[in-house]
Amino acid sequence: MAAQADLARRNRANMDDLAVFLSARQRADAVGEWFNERVAALKAQAAERRAGQLRECGAALRAMKARGESIRDVARMAGMGEKMVRELIRSAGPEEPEGNGIEGQVAGAVLNGHNAAHGDPAAQPAGPAEARQPHP
Repeated sequence: MAAQADLARRNRANMDDLAVFLSARQRADAVGEWFNERVAALKAQAAERRAGQLRECGAALRAMKARGESIRDVARMAGMGEKMVRELIRSAGPEEPEGNGIEGQVAGAVLNGHNAAHGDPAAQPAGPAEARQPHP
């Protein structure tokens, strides 16, 4: 009788521990899913931020080109190849139409959180307000 009672207690304790184990394992698996979702979200956010910074790079290089610098000279000053300079300028989006009233600058270039290459207050911002706000 005592042996049966010990066996019953041991089985109950094993069942309780197995329930704890299964619950903890389920929560641990959920952490993996949560982590993968966070990594995917962070990758998307990083890609968006990177693209914004590359557009800013292209706008700066385009402004240099608009002031009369050749692609070769821009590439030399930036320390990169001409092909990369062209790609970055293309990534900045379409050029503003001529006759915008801003001599020697690309209208709406948002550089380092400021309009135009040196924060010229006369430069007119382009695009939605979100594009003009600096990102941390």
